[in-house]
Amino acid sequence: MELVLRDLPRPASPEAARIMSDVLAGIDAGMLAQLLELKARRAGLEALRSAVEDPDSSESDLHACLKNQEWIFGGAYVTELARRQYTPDTILDIPLLRGDGSLHVVELKLARIKDLVIRRSGHLMLGAPAHHAVSQAQNYLRAMDENRPAILAEHGVDTRRASTTVVIGHPRYGSGSVTPQEIAETLRTYNTHTARIEVITYGTLLESAERMLALSSARQDSDPSEPGEESAA
Repeated sequence: MELVLRDLPRPASPEAARIMSDVLAGIDAGMLAQLLELKARRAGLEALRSAVEDPDSSESDLHACLKNQEWIFGGAYVTELARRQYTPDTILDIPLLRGDGSLHVVELKLARIKDLVIRRSGHLMLGAPAHHAVSQAQNYLRAMDENRPAILAEHGVDTRRASTTVVIGHPRYGSGSVTPQEIAETLRTYNTHTARIEVITYGTLLESAERMLALSSARQDSDPSEPGEESAA
């Protein structure tokens, strides 16, 4: 509880301190920690959104917003690993650990990508920036497959059949000839044909994280009954 209280604003007066103390006395510490966690996640998501909407944001800017924010990528990941290099020629952007001890890699690219999806001869397909990012992810996976025994023995991370999410582009930066819906459909079609690499936009990442926050808030609001309410015997 003491760690949680550090995040609360200091009361402006002794009377305010007494009122806050009375309020906190009736609040479950676990519930308060959850509320503060939700608040921190909302702040982190807004920081990421601001960086994505800034056309001058670099990959480093986006990486800074996503560091230690593994929740944004879904509930399958336990933590972000501190080590980013497992082979001499491979430095990972965001290495995530799954519950089974296996590795998932997030590869970050710029949000401002004009030709994420292009139209050629009437057909929609990924543009060169996305193909380059996927090729980079493929090389990372190959290197970790080949070095799996050494990585597992030295670092305790299983890289056999590791997977990758490439986050690149945003519909707001696309050309006028390809709509956001067409971008989403093209990536969905592409992803159904790949087993270990998924390509998503920052728009998709933000929307998914927003839904997770909304669900968490809804569960928090409907969690315990009001104090004093007891079920009939």
